[in-house]
Amino acid sequence: MTHPQSTRIDGAASGGAESASALLDGAPLRRWSAIRPDDVVPAVEAALERAQRDLDALRAAPTRTYATTVQAFDDLVERVQRVYGAVTHLVSVATSPELRAAQHEAQPRYQAFMASLTTHQGLWTAFRDFAATPEAAALDPLRARHLEKTMRAFRRAGADLPEAERAAVEALRVELARLSTTFAEHVLDATNAFELRVDDAGDLAGLPPALVERAAADARAKGHEGWRFTLQAPSLIPFLTHGERRDLRERLWRASVHRADGGPFDNRPLIADVLRKRRELARRLGYATFADLVLEERMVRTSERAVGFVADLAERTRPYVEAEWRALEAFARDELGLDRLEPWDVRFAFERMRRARFGLDEEALRAYLPFDRVEAGVFELVRRLFGLTVRPAAGVDAWHPNVRAFEVEAEDGTALGTFYTDWHPRESKRDGAWMNGLVAGGPRPDGGFDPHVGVVVGNLTPPRDGAPALLSPDEVRTVFHEYGHLFHQMLTRVEVRARGASAVAWDFIEVPSQIFENWTWDPEGVALYATHHETGAPLPRDLLDRMLAARRFSEAWAQMGQLAYATVDLALHVAFDPTAEADAVAFAQTTMAPFGPRPEFYRTGFLCAFSHVFAGGYAAGYYSYKWSEALEADAFGRFEAAGPFDADTGRAFMRTILERGDAEEADALFRAFMGRDPDPEALVRRNLGPTPGA
Repeated sequence: MTHPQSTRIDGAASGGAESASALLDGAPLRRWSAIRPDDVVPAVEAALERAQRDLDALRAAPTRTYATTVQAFDDLVERVQRVYGAVTHLVSVATSPELRAAQHEAQPRYQAFMASLTTHQGLWTAFRDFAATPEAAALDPLRARHLEKTMRAFRRAGADLPEAERAAVEALRVELARLSTTFAEHVLDATNAFELRVDDAGDLAGLPPALVERAAADARAKGHEGWRFTLQAPSLIPFLTHGERRDLRERLWRASVHRADGGPFDNRPLIADVLRKRRELARRLGYATFADLVLEERMVRTSERAVGFVADLAERTRPYVEAEWRALEAFARDELGLDRLEPWDVRFAFERMRRARFGLDEEALRAYLPFDRVEAGVFELVRRLFGLTVRPAAGVDAWHPNVRAFEVEAEDGTALGTFYTDWHPRESKRDGAWMNGLVAGGPRPDGGFDPHVGVVVGNLTPPRDGAPALLSPDEVRTVFHEYGHLFHQMLTRVEVRARGASAVAWDFIEVPSQIFENWTWDPEGVALYATHHETGAPLPRDLLDRMLAARRFSEAWAQMGQLAYATVDLALHVAFDPTAEADAVAFAQTTMAPFGPRPEFYRTGFLCAFSHVFAGGYAAGYYSYKWSEALEADAFGRFEAAGPFDADTGRAFMRTILERGDAEEADALFRAFMGRDPDPEALVRRNLGPTPGA
């Protein structure tokens, strides 16, 4: 393994690894099936050597211009990230022991090189020299913003620190990247290590037939008789929601909330190490806390404002959630014979109460929510709102037979790009749902357009025995949400690629994805996709009415849960001292206790599988889900006023927000669409309604 300290930043590049690997293919659409684990290390090393040569050329440029400095830097970063990004993508969707080992070997040098760039003194001098030129003073607003933000990134990375401090900062970043990878692997391994095997058909009482059939097929695939249930969401959530065997619900719940909490995949030591290193990184860079470091570049700006936002929303949510809980306790006692609700009872009790109150069985809705129709509904939505045409892409290679590819064309005929979809679970794929921008495209100086490439990934209920995948309403919202992210990328028309959709403030990045979810509640939006998978009949009006009447049912409980996670995330990165307090899991339990009906509801090891914070980009940023939701709840009001498919409103949203990426501050993008600042009451009005008892 290459030691991080051996990563070379100055001097002439050494000769060496060249590879015909598909990883080094510069084409926008990769030959994914041709990539082998043995390709990873040679390809990453070759990409780094190319980046080193590019860096040497940048430093040696005879004149300081935008092209020889800023653009040259962006290009070298983008090229090397394209190679390593393909590796991390494959580790997420098609992992193997060999691929993991290859990534572990390549990662230290890659991370060391990337960490070194923004503290590299020759590069920093080149940027400062260019910033002092007349050309820099005359840059258009977009390029001036990009120069300013890039130089701010240098300063925030420690470019102005003494040499020893810079080296320490670089080493911390490399080590944090390694810990993040290991954390994610532990969660995946712990998820795959658990199974609940059921041999008695009587233990399946209450479970949907489709789930039972999938569990039987899963058991057969593992060489077992009976039924097999796992911690993957399409198995876990329906069992907790419908299973009548309370003891089995408890087993699944406990296994889920204690994933990677002890045992061979224990993440507790990693959590402590991550928090210590994040705190040290922030202190070395001159920030009081890691949250202050992170939030300086977000809409919220400060940790105090983030903490205040979450605390205020929690207080406004509390009367609603307390009313919900009292009603749920009474229902569970009177109708279910449960004198004391436990955490593994909550989904089950809410579902039974939903049926009783609204005559609505969410599982019965699945027959009207076939995946292909849901996806086609999204494509019709973007056609009406944004004038897009989405069509299958022919002859596109992929990493798994279930992956599909699509092309996106704009109303003006521009080929905006291609995206892959990978929607169903398998053991080689991490859990959750996400969107990745694989290639950032955009307008070219010659008037052409370089296409974007993206991917949407999920772990939705899979198809079975030739029948289509039938989704739950929550899964439908997941599809719309991830496609919101995807079309944010596909529609970006920013000339500076580094200021595209993925560069927007992290607490604004969920606005496009969350606003898409509104069409899953709008009657005209539901009509786009809700048809019976066998007959093609539309969702019956009375069922739609009941679904819409239940819109706010248990919403306060869900919102309070998100606020609990946001609170503990901020507390870990503001108040928790990892050098003095040994047990972050215990701290999290204590911090979250007031958010549940009883402290034991959060007396779990959930932190050990909190991948958003320890293996994703949400450290000190989980609050952003609710922050963004507050913005999109307000913004959707414009669609409601004009009509959910109003083309003028859709085009305005596209022009002012989706196409603009990070060309302006997020506050300015919002004002450009709404004509005013956000309404802070919009979220509570939409999600929770009138105050209980008012």
